[in-house]
Amino acid sequence: MINRFVRKIESLEMHHRIFAFFVISVGSVVLTRLFVLFHDPNPVFFDFEIHHFDYGILLLLASANFLLFGSKRHSLIYLFTTAVASGLIIDDYFFIRRSVVEHPLIETQLYNATFPAVMVVVLVTILVVLFVQSIKKKKQ
Repeated sequence: MINRFVRKIESLEMHHRIFAFFVISVGSVVLTRLFVLFHDPNPVFFDFEIHHFDYGILLLLASANFLLFGSKRHSLIYLFTTAVASGLIIDDYFFIRRSVVEHPLIETQLYNATFPAVMVVVLVTILVVLFVQSIKKKKQ
């Protein structure tokens, strides 16, 4: 009987988290759309125009690392950041997919040309995670 009660509470908690995730994601889409109506800040770094899709990807990568290596007591913060990141990504995804039209003959060449940059980002991410883990271990 106690097991069944605990399962019901866990189920209810999961439904609340799913609902909260949905509301936060939709809210981030709505707020982003409202903000873009008044000011559209798309800075350019290294000849790339940064959209809120990119901010969402970076936030999602950070929150994934927090989910893997962070404290369990901050799970609501991780839920919030993941939901905001998902909203930013979903909002700009279709715009980016519709505006990017690549020539089929050079598509693979362009993709392969990004390999060194991707490897640098992966290595830096791994080094940052290892650095943060070593600092956390020293504190404990």
